[in-house]
Amino acid sequence: MRRTFRLGRIYGIPVSIHPSFALVLLFVALDQRRMGGGGPSAFAFALLLVLLVFACVVLHELGHSFMAMHYGIRVHGITLWPMGGVAIMEQVPTRPSAETLVAIAGPAVNLAIAVALVPILVGYGLVQGYVGIGDYVAEVAGGASLATLLGYLVLVNLMLVVFNAIPAFPLDGGRVFRAGLSALIGRERGTRVAVLTGQALALVFLIVGFRYAYWSLLLVGAFVLVGAHVEGRTVRLESAMRRLRVGQFALWDRGGIAPWHPVTYALRGGPRDVAVTDGGRVVGMLWRSQLLQAINGGGRDRTVEELMDRDVVTVAADESVYDVQQRMHASNRWAMPVVEDGQYRGIFTAERFVHVHRHLGASTAWSGGKSGGFAQALGATVRGWVR
Repeated sequence: MRRTFRLGRIYGIPVSIHPSFALVLLFVALDQRRMGGGGPSAFAFALLLVLLVFACVVLHELGHSFMAMHYGIRVHGITLWPMGGVAIMEQVPTRPSAETLVAIAGPAVNLAIAVALVPILVGYGLVQGYVGIGDYVAEVAGGASLATLLGYLVLVNLMLVVFNAIPAFPLDGGRVFRAGLSALIGRERGTRVAVLTGQALALVFLIVGFRYAYWSLLLVGAFVLVGAHVEGRTVRLESAMRRLRVGQFALWDRGGIAPWHPVTYALRGGPRDVAVTDGGRVVGMLWRSQLLQAINGGGRDRTVEELMDRDVVTVAADESVYDVQQRMHASNRWAMPVVEDGQYRGIFTAERFVHVHRHLGASTAWSGGKSGGFAQALGATVRGWVR
């Protein structure tokens, strides 16, 4: 189930909640029943505590988000799940320093919350006449009170800091660990070491959780195991696309279309985005939407030059598929002419990227990360039939 419910926006960042979050309410109810009830007031207090904990989780994700936005990374939103929250970013920073700061920004927020709550808790204790730590512990463990609320929030935020410090993907500690390794041995090899470390820790969690019936530890182990696998596969795919040159996958498309041709001439092979060329040089783009609008509006006799987009963005044939896709996404253009020494060499479209991504994804899934050989073979095959 992928549908989420929007709660609102915080500084322009959408915050949503997944339907499975209802499991939290069920857990609170069952836990209250197991502890002997306590009536509606006890349930309301437990629910308030849970909601405040998830508010701290939102602040944690906002820490990541604001730091990512500082580095120019778009944040699509924050989603709350029963196991916590996730900030959905356009991409993960590739520079080790940036990745480190984005990763530690979340736990830093939790540490700041805990530090800010301690004086309030101490002040409450002084008002109540507490004389030692034992009085605080007794009050926190005694039931519904302000001290209980503050004490648990301090403890939860400190636990979030410690938990996220574990050097395993997808936890923040795993990203800091990978960033440090990337600075020493490169991003791809650093990711491989970090993934193996995370998987080893996940197996330890699973074994201990199964042996001593710690079901929460079993969930954490499964979470880390899957997260490490996904992160490793993502970086392998990214590295493979960085090694591929976009010129290998550019469609020649009959050399584009001339500015003086009628728009109907662009319909050869069906409506599509097509490069406009003059003497082998790109002078514009005729977008599919413009073409269809002109045809449906009775403008069949108009020339390509009248409709073409002159604000053309070209890419060099030796640029990587990954970099070109990032430029396409940033500029909101789903087709880009490919040039070599100023001469038109073909067009790279979103459909071509999906084709390459799909085949590389299948390769990394089956080959355990040895995608370089497949990438070279794919590039050689495409070069044979593109031109």
